[in-house]
Amino acid sequence: MVWSGHRLVEARVATSGLPAGRRAEPTGSRLLVWPVVLGVSLLALTGLVGVPARSARRSVEPGTSAGSTVRPASAVRSSPPTSAGDGSPVVGIDARPDGSGYWLAEAQGAVSPFGSASNEGSLGSAEVGTGIVGMAATPDGGGYWLAGRNGGVFAMGDAAFLGSAGALPLNRPIVGMAATPDGRGYWLVASDGGIFAFGDAGFFGSTGSMVLNRPIVGMAATPDGRGYWLVASDGGIFAFGDAGFFGSTGSMVLNRPIVGMASTPVGKGYWMVASDGGIFAFGDAGFFGSMGGRPLNAPIAGMAASGDGSGYWMVGSDGGMFSFGAARFFGSLLSAGPSPVPGPVPPATVTPAPVSQSSSPPAIGNPSSNLPPAPNFLDACYPHNTGSTCISEAIQATDAARSAEGLGPLHLPTDFVALTPAEQLFVLVDVERVDRGLPPVVGLDATLDAEAAAGAEANADPQASPMPAGMSLVAWASNWAENGNPLGSNYFWMYDDGPGSSNVDCTATDTAGCWGHRDNILGLTAYQAEYGGTLLMGAAEAVPSADQGWASDTELIVLATGPQPAYVYTWAQAVAAGAS
Repeated sequence: MVWSGHRLVEARVATSGLPAGRRAEPTGSRLLVWPVVLGVSLLALTGLVGVPARSARRSVEPGTSAGSTVRPASAVRSSPPTSAGDGSPVVGIDARPDGSGYWLAEAQGAVSPFGSASNEGSLGSAEVGTGIVGMAATPDGGGYWLAGRNGGVFAMGDAAFLGSAGALPLNRPIVGMAATPDGRGYWLVASDGGIFAFGDAGFFGSTGSMVLNRPIVGMAATPDGRGYWLVASDGGIFAFGDAGFFGSTGSMVLNRPIVGMASTPVGKGYWMVASDGGIFAFGDAGFFGSMGGRPLNAPIAGMAASGDGSGYWMVGSDGGMFSFGAARFFGSLLSAGPSPVPGPVPPATVTPAPVSQSSSPPAIGNPSSNLPPAPNFLDACYPHNTGSTCISEAIQATDAARSAEGLGPLHLPTDFVALTPAEQLFVLVDVERVDRGLPPVVGLDATLDAEAAAGAEANADPQASPMPAGMSLVAWASNWAENGNPLGSNYFWMYDDGPGSSNVDCTATDTAGCWGHRDNILGLTAYQAEYGGTLLMGAAEAVPSADQGWASDTELIVLATGPQPAYVYTWAQAVAAGAS
């Protein structure tokens, strides 16, 4: 028999400055229950200024369509002049692979290099025809292609001309392009989603024969060149080849349309940018800030990601540049030299629209009643067991409970059983979040792991102090449970935490704490949307000597602003190992 405890702490703060206010600790009788100990803590530090967060995800399944590869020989290879900056709107951006510079392309063909990006020339207005719509750099950064609205392709520097759609009758205009990873091919995409592949670029499908809700506005290729994504102006994502679908905004009402996208280095996520500078991150893409909600001199025209995925740039149609994360500012068409990264701004509003049952994620609300584990894995997992029978039964029970909410089975990393308990707890949190359309926690931090370990040893909720170096706390939540292993703890936190459960602060006379553990796992999104910041986590497991062999599991989920720490383990690593 073991004790169950629950603690909820909330800070109420002044409207400005650092949080300073009263703490309220609800009381509740301590109950003697079987067989798990559960504890929960939530601390929200409001009043801090941060950068706006990405929206919650809503899934729209990618479409498929037949198509054909087009490799016509008719096109123009330019003899590039050296001028840049013709005053026409900026329509595209690409960056050097090492993040040491970038190019801006204008509608009339001027290309402006910044940082270590080389000047490989521009086009004259007579060569451009109906206008440039996009660009792509070669893998070594020694050249680039420009794509025209009429399908023309213009190759500069070491970029090879491999064909164009300039002599073809197009159903819709070209809106973007992407290059293959070896630089020996490229794709053009039209606004109807028609794909034109040249060189060693493969054709993996298109939306050319589909009826789209909104036109396609851009594309991105997977790192191995065996797939690509198309993005529509409503944020709908269409994945082809080996490109994975990680979410979209296709079922939301956006303040402004999506105008571009970029892939993460390993192809397990992507960013989308709206014309107001709002950033939407999916999969292993990190959120590093946005311009959403801040007045702009001109709408955003596109974006590019740093080579290691630790930051991104966005460019306005007037040539203004905005750098986030580790992406460095090297100048813009509006300035002669570096300027600071944009400061904190209020978030853009994203209002979910009514969507069909097939395209909306399962509700994030709490279950109407507890779901006792079936099969009951407690006997197999008592008191601290990670054997195959225990793990199998715990996963079966979790999958059954998820099915009751309209979710599919757990998609854990293939090396899940070899992960540390802290890594397992982290993965389970993110799988539960991502499958409900919520942004994932980015990674485990060593400082927070140590705090979680202190809580596990003491059979108590961990505390968010101190913080990782350079980071400022916005809000935090923590859970504690005494169970057989992380899968067991996660089950009772998520699916058996309501009235009648072992949650001591959930009673017939006081239901304020019911489902508190689940709320913590699926929470902090509203705080992130209001104050910005990064979600990170600490977790631990201990087997205190006084607890008859039960494992003590803790998790500490933190929202903080500031420089990214050196993570111990990340969601990107989990996704690369098969998690989703």
